[in-house]
Amino acid sequence: MNKFIACIALGALFSGAAQAHYLWIEPDEAGARLYFGEAEVQLKEKSPGKLDSIKGLQAFAVDASGKRSAAPVGRGGNHFAIGAATAGTWLASEESLEVRDLSKHKLGIAKPNYYARFGQPAADAATALALDVQAAGPDTFIVLYRGQPLKAAKLEVIAPNIWMQEHTTDANGAARINAPWRGRYVLHVLHVDHTPGEHGGRQYDNLRSHFAYTFDKADGADPGPAVPPQHPTE
Repeated sequence: MNKFIACIALGALFSGAAQAHYLWIEPDEAGARLYFGEAEVQLKEKSPGKLDSIKGLQAFAVDASGKRSAAPVGRGGNHFAIGAATAGTWLASEESLEVRDLSKHKLGIAKPNYYARFGQPAADAATALALDVQAAGPDTFIVLYRGQPLKAAKLEVIAPNIWMQEHTTDANGAARINAPWRGRYVLHVLHVDHTPGEHGGRQYDNLRSHFAYTFDKADGADPGPAVPPQHPTE
């Protein structure tokens, strides 16, 4: 049975763990904002600071016809500003990060990648990210890795009131989430691919790919206020 987990408890578990960071997108009047941190503890990294570690960001806007085009990106105090205000869907990827030795955390020699989406789930290869989701019915999503359903993937869902739930995808890569409240949801997936490779002249033994899908739900119950957990300030 899927269980809701209080965000305050998760804050104690995840705070300070850099490998738990990911990118997620939220729309604004000028287009969208892309944050780096952990939505479940309302942690948004800043510049100067850890936000500056994201150096090779690529952003795209998808119009109503499904056409994907590059979108301008600017660095703000705690986010990246993505242009194209008329787009309904935004995509982002960061695949330029260096290989890291995470052996002391028992995570091996890893190459991190980050992907994010707001709006319409992936419909075809032209708008799909390497790690992505596809709609499969009401509140049901298929997690895709390189276009193929990803079974046994851990799917974390942060609700508008920042409560969390966890799901595991089935043999077809699908999971049905609980979305009883109206407001903004963030779905986060971490997938570790143990295929060795090379990046920037350094060998790695696994790819650690994070993906976050953000969407707004218009109907549902009032979620009530979000109560952010305490996390260390830097």
